[in-house]
Amino acid sequence: MPRTDDRSVPRGDDRPTVMVALSNPRTEGALVAVAGALAAHRGGRLLAVHVVTVPDQTSLEKAAANREKLDRSSAELLDAAVANAAAFDAPVETKTILSHRGIGEVFDAARASDADAVVMGYGGARFAGGRVEGSLDELARDLPCDFLALDGERLDPDEVLVPTAGGPSSDLSAEVALALRETAGANVSLLHVVEPGGEAAGREFLADWAAGHGLGDADLRVEVGDVEPTIGRLAPAYDLVVVGATERGLLSRIVRGSLTFGTIERLDTPVLLAERPSSRSPFERLFGSR
Repeated sequence: MPRTDDRSVPRGDDRPTVMVALSNPRTEGALVAVAGALAAHRGGRLLAVHVVTVPDQTSLEKAAANREKLDRSSAELLDAAVANAAAFDAPVETKTILSHRGIGEVFDAARASDADAVVMGYGGARFAGGRVEGSLDELARDLPCDFLALDGERLDPDEVLVPTAGGPSSDLSAEVALALRETAGANVSLLHVVEPGGEAAGREFLADWAAGHGLGDADLRVEVGDVEPTIGRLAPAYDLVVVGATERGLLSRIVRGSLTFGTIERLDTPVLLAERPSSRSPFERLFGSR
């Protein structure tokens, strides 16, 4: 069982909860900026969780015994999160969790807190610890809420690019873009990539999609080509790229360490990967998507 330490502000209502999973002081500010913006946009609260991954060979009791050092490092990280969250109109709660399970604990904490969204750093290795069991892979395929994974240590989202071809995860990307526009004044550009001859239909789709997501005044870009190289070509002009997950499952691939976007994951521009839960049949839950 994990060991937890709460320094919580009592929750007095049922406002949506946006949980931010922290493990690294270098990425704390950027993650809180995303989570705080989304919490403010949803009229919710922010739950900052520090997941301390303990090696398998060390018992949680022994790790907890070194309380002074743990409390000091965790308090510094969570105090920074609270300070950074002050820029947003959302109450903040904090929690420290000692666990052997790393990212598995993030999913458990999301369910236990009834989170509506989770923001975490990209890179399963930072949370996963040792080996990744098949049950954890399945856990990541059965998301309890919206998940956002940031690949980047900084976030100054003046110019935000949102590629879209439609779908639930693109809906989440649009919501994040709206939140960053509301809280940070971000300029939002929407991108739809089409095959040759599809420009007119692409412009019509993108205009309708933008209007339907409250982004009718965004810069609309329709480009001909392949999606990944097109994003790679355009991304250097932006401060953040928000990419919706495909049907294969973003978080499942992060857990397995098999997420490969090629050009996209090599970008210098920070990338925010978004996945919204989707209903799957029992067969898909057993065998996954192909």
